[in-house]
Amino acid sequence: MRSLPAGGDAEGIALALGGGFSRGFAHLGVLEVFEQERIPVSAIVGTSIGALLGAAYADGIPIRDLCELGRRVRIRDFLRFHQTAPDTKQGAPRKDSIGRFVQDWFRARSVEELPIPTAIVTTDLDTGAPFVFASGPLDVALRASCAFPGLVKPVAHEGRLLADGCIVAPVPTAIASRINGGCVFGVSVGSNDARSVSAANIVKVFDPLFRTSHHSEMEPSWARHADILVEPLVQHIDWNDFSRVNEAFAAGAAAARQALSAVRELLDRRAKRGPVPGMNFPRERGLAL
Repeated sequence: MRSLPAGGDAEGIALALGGGFSRGFAHLGVLEVFEQERIPVSAIVGTSIGALLGAAYADGIPIRDLCELGRRVRIRDFLRFHQTAPDTKQGAPRKDSIGRFVQDWFRARSVEELPIPTAIVTTDLDTGAPFVFASGPLDVALRASCAFPGLVKPVAHEGRLLADGCIVAPVPTAIASRINGGCVFGVSVGSNDARSVSAANIVKVFDPLFRTSHHSEMEPSWARHADILVEPLVQHIDWNDFSRVNEAFAAGAAAARQALSAVRELLDRRAKRGPVPGMNFPRERGLAL
């Protein structure tokens, strides 16, 4: 199922997709399993590569096409995310790589046009707080969310200086829980500590309706905002190694399949309980949270 009506009363999963460069292709494995198993997705909230791939999926770009594109990516492509100098022959700025990607592949040109309600998380460098695009130019939102400090220049937008959403929301579960009343399913792929994740604890269930995971003092703060959190086994993949897209994809699919029973039970219990109160998905403007 590719889309559901917008709003906090929509039944389905609110996906929170984190940053992690090449490891982020695990998100596509999760999405493919949900699509195959007809798990409804009511909203997507993404940071960095999670925003890029989540928005592409929300627009209807086939997962296999996105994987094929990923296999051709090189880290130098990220360095071209910023707007390039004017073309002296044409007298107009050349499109950066994200601008070209949006222009060539997306039907939507603004965030609010995406068929699945989507929010793109960035960091306001002046305030140190999240700035969330729920509407506005799609290429600007994606460029800002992927503007990793030290690699890509921050993006100026409406008087704000915006950078990679990972600075404030490595996995945007808190934002997903604020803007959508459905079940929050977080996908974390950014950890560099291979000891922190094992096959035994890929899936963590925090929802108190039917099961509570053990909370460690070392648990990141955003984990408590997820009902279900998966951590695909991608820690062995270097953040800039796009030659291993297939491995990341497979790890995401495996994690999603391991979580399916918990997802179905949670959705079933939520359906029996009735609509969960929550903030309607915002469409009017960006949100400074």
